[in-house]
Amino acid sequence: MSTEDQAAREHGAPSLTPRGAARRRLTKAGLGAASVLWTLDSRAQMKTMVCVSPSGALSGGLSSNYANKPAACEGKSPGYWKNHTGWPVATDKAFGDVFACNVTNSATYGTKTLLEIVKGCDFDKYNLGKHLVATYLNVQSGRIGFLSVATLQQMWRQLQGQGYYQPAKGVFWSPEQTKRYLEATQD
Repeated sequence: MSTEDQAAREHGAPSLTPRGAARRRLTKAGLGAASVLWTLDSRAQMKTMVCVSPSGALSGGLSSNYANKPAACEGKSPGYWKNHTGWPVATDKAFGDVFACNVTNSATYGTKTLLEIVKGCDFDKYNLGKHLVATYLNVQSGRIGFLSVATLQQMWRQLQGQGYYQPAKGVFWSPEQTKRYLEATQD
């Protein structure tokens, strides 16, 4: 009998399933989901971790709630969108109409269209704007079902205002980390 089962029986709780025991061991091992997320080499391995909201990615899939149908997770890259003609929104839509720009970014991002941003701009440090637009298009086209436009806008707002995005309490992503998360949601 495992120590998990002994502890459960002492307190009158039912025994853990093998899956529950594995999750408990993972949690006890103290693996930080954020560090695991950023150290994986293969995007295919990451897909199960990033096909969820940013805060969900941090939980490492430890949720016991399973949907009947998994959320759409077939995002396309900025390269796809810059060469694809079937956009779910107008290609000349202003970046600032989707992602409100502060004073600092109004002269750069605020003057460009979504297509111009996804093609690449020299001021788009880390290619964050590129990946925000691609993810926005993925959400709008139904290719991604685990993120919302509101979440993407919140990412942008926090990155502009604070210099980081906070996907969960006590967790802070730099612009580069946020871009890597968005990039990992794409094929």
